Amino acid sequence: MRKDVAIELKNKAENIARKYSNTERTQNFNNETFEVSEIIPLSAQVAMVIFEKNTGKRAIAHFIHVNHPKNPFWQYYFLTSEHFINLDMLQKKYAEIEKHNFELNFEQQGEFL
Repeated sequence: MRKDVAIELKNKAENIARKYSNTERTQNFNNETFEVSEIIPLSAQVAMVIFEKNTGKRAIAHFIHVNHPKNPFWQYYFLTSEHFINLDMLQKKYAEIEKHNFELNFEQQGEFL
């Protein structure tokens, strides 16, 4: 992960912690505050951020860096069990799409492996 991207990630995670720590925020029924506990890079553009709550509970968010040419930014969402049910399908579908696209590289030349 490039230094500038890592710094942006850290800043974004801390801003999210401040935002979610607002005790008057809707959906903050327990008046929880959030603190960045750990940032775990998964690749140059993806990371997990673990937040520690004042209740002792933790939350995990998935951060994805969108490398927009004019305005790069970090997008995130908090993971729930519903997200994991279908995540394995992404990997399988991605492999299928890559296989499909690979074959198209040879179609116009009349070749195929």
